[in-house]
Amino acid sequence: MINSITIKNFMAHSELSLKDMPSINIIIGKNDTGKTGLLKLLYATVKSLEVYSLKAKHSETVFKKELSEKLHDTFMPRKNGLGDLVQKGSKERLEVNLTIIGNNNKYNQDIHYSFGDRTEKVIPNCSEHIETLPPDTINALFIPAKEVLTAFNDIRNIRELQFGVGFDDTYLDLIKALNIPTSKGKVASELSQVNRSLEDLFEGKIEQTRQNDQPFIFKKGNQQFAMQQTAEGIKKIGILTTLITNRQLGKGTILFMDEPETALHPDAVRQMVEMLVAMSKAGVQIFLASHSYFVVKQLANCAKRDELDVSCWNLKREVSKPVSSSFHNLIDGVLPSNSIVDEALKMYDEEIYIDLK
Repeated sequence: MINSITIKNFMAHSELSLKDMPSINIIIGKNDTGKTGLLKLLYATVKSLEVYSLKAKHSETVFKKELSEKLHDTFMPRKNGLGDLVQKGSKERLEVNLTIIGNNNKYNQDIHYSFGDRTEKVIPNCSEHIETLPPDTINALFIPAKEVLTAFNDIRNIRELQFGVGFDDTYLDLIKALNIPTSKGKVASELSQVNRSLEDLFEGKIEQTRQNDQPFIFKKGNQQFAMQQTAEGIKKIGILTTLITNRQLGKGTILFMDEPETALHPDAVRQMVEMLVAMSKAGVQIFLASHSYFVVKQLANCAKRDELDVSCWNLKREVSKPVSSSFHNLIDGVLPSNSIVDEALKMYDEEIYIDLK
């Protein structure tokens, strides 16, 4: 798991630091507070370590190169290259310190890098070689807010054949993970139950077809539906079930999800949160960015019920100022003061005002 992070001068953030991070972390805040950016930064860093650990056994790969390329292809900066990620107006470098621990503290990996606003493609301050992790001990997955199953072939064609910039690496990496066929062998019992519960939500499941023109279908009883005919919420859940079934999501996975509530009814949102909690108990570390009261409140309920540490990152931004961050453990079931609850209260006050007018 990611155990600690310190990030300085990254986009809208002057500094963000957190230690002893739990299995579930949720990032909340208004638009333009940098929630997705934080997810992508953490994802790109961890994914680089994963790829480097795999490649280093067979070639003279360089970690600095892997990280530089992954950051570039994840954020796809247009003007000044990686320098665009540095906080505007800051004279300091963007700096990242991240610690990963795993396998009952048998390994501990520290990653540090920094670069300035004139950096284009190669990070200047980063180790060329670091200690690799044991096989199958870590993998990173990023599930964007937009579902990818309908646009599966388009993403692959644009990135792999046309070398376009329409979809960043979070999309490309995800379709590669989804494209891995189901193989023989048992899925961990905890995740098998998660899979059954997710499929029960819509009384059906997403299945791989191995056909290039239609790689996935939704199967409900004896009926089959193309992705274009399948509800957005079903496809969103189907991504999780597919990744569990083909064993790309399991113990040691660090899962990043951007607005997982998109296209889901509140009932499905609450059930999905329950499944995410079950995943965390099976060894998956989860990072969510959300605007949904249902996601945050259900996590708080689960944390209190199960005596579970859940870290809530509350991002706030005042006009012309950097984003400020505060961290709260939801184990007591209490939500911190935040913009999501504030807006709900404003709507209630507006209703009272209308009734009294």
